[in-house]
Amino acid sequence: MAAITAVCDLKPFKSMWKIRVKIIRLWKQYSAAGGLTIEMVLIDSNGVKINASVKKDLVNQFDSFLSEGSSKIFINFTVIPSGGSYRTTIHPYKIGFLSTTRVRCCDDLPIELTGFQPVNYMDILDGTLNTDYLVDVMGQIVEVTPLEVVSANGKETKKISIELRNEKDERLPMVLWGNLATDISEAIQRSSENVIVVVLRFGKIKVWKEERSVSNAYNVSEVEINPFGPEVEAFMSLLPRDELALSIVQPKPLLLTNGTGDKNDFFVNTPRKNIQQLIESNQVEQCIVMCTIAAIDSDMGWYYLSCKVCSKKVLHVPNEITEDGEDDDELGFHYYCVKCKVKNPKLLPRYKLHLVVLDNTGNAKFLLFDNLAVQLIHHPCNELVGPNAEEMQDPDLIPMELKNLAGKTYLFKVAIERDNFLYKNGTYRVLKIVTNIEMITEFENLRQPQAMGNTLCLEDSVISDAPEGSAMLSGGSSQDVETNLLTPAKRPAATVFNLEEHYDENSVTKNACSVRIKKEKTDKSG
Repeated sequence: MAAITAVCDLKPFKSMWKIRVKIIRLWKQYSAAGGLTIEMVLIDSNGVKINASVKKDLVNQFDSFLSEGSSKIFINFTVIPSGGSYRTTIHPYKIGFLSTTRVRCCDDLPIELTGFQPVNYMDILDGTLNTDYLVDVMGQIVEVTPLEVVSANGKETKKISIELRNEKDERLPMVLWGNLATDISEAIQRSSENVIVVVLRFGKIKVWKEERSVSNAYNVSEVEINPFGPEVEAFMSLLPRDELALSIVQPKPLLLTNGTGDKNDFFVNTPRKNIQQLIESNQVEQCIVMCTIAAIDSDMGWYYLSCKVCSKKVLHVPNEITEDGEDDDELGFHYYCVKCKVKNPKLLPRYKLHLVVLDNTGNAKFLLFDNLAVQLIHHPCNELVGPNAEEMQDPDLIPMELKNLAGKTYLFKVAIERDNFLYKNGTYRVLKIVTNIEMITEFENLRQPQAMGNTLCLEDSVISDAPEGSAMLSGGSSQDVETNLLTPAKRPAATVFNLEEHYDENSVTKNACSVRIKKEKTDKSG
């Protein structure tokens, strides 16, 4: 029987090798050239790592024998040069499984053998590290943006931007995409710790306009929040004792987040409609609508209670009455998570906003769920609800942060679904939002010149004056718009004197919400 070879001694000149290793990372990867493959990062007892791959024709043969965290003996495999720009180890070679490769069980290698080697921030920022190699990063989260939905490579994906700091108070930008972005956003909201430490395994160093950051790389990357381990405990003990609070910051303008992809999504790839055209559409599609938020539909509430673990909405269930006629809970009810099958789970409030939106062709209702709503409000829902989250009792009590949305104009990408045109459902789900004023201005300037129209004036305590930084764009310059005058896109439309009368007999808000139309004066002398 061949002796065990150290991973550092593997070379391509033969295939009859025998190694004892631990699988510290395993994932499946699909590519047009290679199909579906199994990829692994292996480590031996000396702490030396190497990448291993099972090609598509052999996946079914080996899939059931391989699992992350297990220790195995591998016999008879090829050793080939390792290359590419997403290299998981510094080993010059990688392992390729053969149909004659043998996988044997063995005693587990130590649990602390993880291969975790966090790099120095400055080695990333000053260009010392080769960007072809994936890296491990650890840091305290000091800034985070709300979860965004952006267009990347022609597909919509989720994104979150984070700023980390290390024990030297150096800062490192991190951008996470896809499911990892969602997982981290929810983990941050659930965390009750004052210091939130994130660990990124096998992250990619990104360079954009000479600025460097780290990001997740396809399926190989792994992210954890406040994981257990001696490295994390040692790191936290060295952090500055300044009690720096986590801050939620506004994401960078959408125009700059991903090159031209997001701009093309709103300007080229998706048709634009006004509200009248939106309502008249009789097919399933997506479209871009530029409109102004008039109010929050308070009858529908503005948040719901979710399970902290699975993020699903919890049910409000009456308690059973005991034999003596007494309720076993003085509250008379309990919460229940259907997915987790747990009574009274830990609760997390999430936004569910029903916005009343206007342009000069009509009005509609747009539905925003938690991730998109945070982009507009810049406060997580639990911050507005307070520490004692419970089912909403008075929907008229709308926080000022929500009231301040009224009067603001944005670009909305919305979905027209079957319910909208078959069953006349007047609420449209929002898929994406653009809040960047420069992009909104450019969008408006691309509209065809139209005749002078009506000026919409909103006068209500719920519908506040548009704050600085937002604008309702008219056919001319946005500088012409006064603080309390909102000029929608100029299209012929019926005059609207009162919003409550104009809506389809639905209560928009318990407060009176009047809209007065003023005709602009024209010079008849010429």
